[in-house]
Amino acid sequence: MVQQRKMIDGSDGDAAHRRVLTGQLDAMLALCETVDCRRVRLLAHFGQESEACGNCDTCLTPPETWDGTIPAQMLLSTVLRLQRERGQSFGAGQSIDILLGKRTEKVTQHGHDQLSTFGIGTDLSEQQWRGVVRQLLAQGLLAVQGEYGTLALNEASGPVLRREQSVPMRREAERSARSRSSRSTKAAVDLAPEAAPAFERLRAWRAATAKEQGVPAYVVFHDATLRQIATESPADVAALGTISGVGAAKLERYGEGILEALRG
Repeated sequence: MVQQRKMIDGSDGDAAHRRVLTGQLDAMLALCETVDCRRVRLLAHFGQESEACGNCDTCLTPPETWDGTIPAQMLLSTVLRLQRERGQSFGAGQSIDILLGKRTEKVTQHGHDQLSTFGIGTDLSEQQWRGVVRQLLAQGLLAVQGEYGTLALNEASGPVLRREQSVPMRREAERSARSRSSRSTKAAVDLAPEAAPAFERLRAWRAATAKEQGVPAYVVFHDATLRQIATESPADVAALGTISGVGAAKLERYGEGILEALRG
């Protein structure tokens, strides 16, 4: 968002053109972050009223939401205090560091550890705070300004700060190294026990082949293809050619290597 806004602010178009681009960017972010029907949001952008479609992802599987009013007030209050008490404006990272009570070099340099909001947001992680910032931007309750993309309040921020408006937010799944590792090993978990050893041999062969060719592993074969090969265990090149994802070129290039890996 910050990078896109900087590109818009630095574009050659006049003020009216930049306003149009900014509006389009805001609309796209709002479409991504909405907790309501995406079709309603999409048609509203073109001035059309509609009812929930019942077919989009948010209708079929409504996202889990939470009351983000208090975190929103904390973030907006931090931006407000930086502006009023220090005459300063910063990007999202500095505001989040203040809320998390991080005594970084920049925080101590500017005395931001003396702000009343310093350390009051430790109930949320940095990732969650970045989600709060993004969703406030999506809902038009926070703005980005200037060459460096600093956070700023707007007219819509006032009702939230005065506790006159609640702020529902979309709950995001936590991302971590462990979750990424779990996803990477899911293929092996989904296999029948008797096919798992063959799948691991195929993965080892793929890793060695990719390293030799200097390409990412998925360029050789995707996990889904290796799972199917391990499950069906083709006995020859002709049978291997019937597997989804094994085209003629890859069959010619990798066929014998795959069969050798299957045989162990």
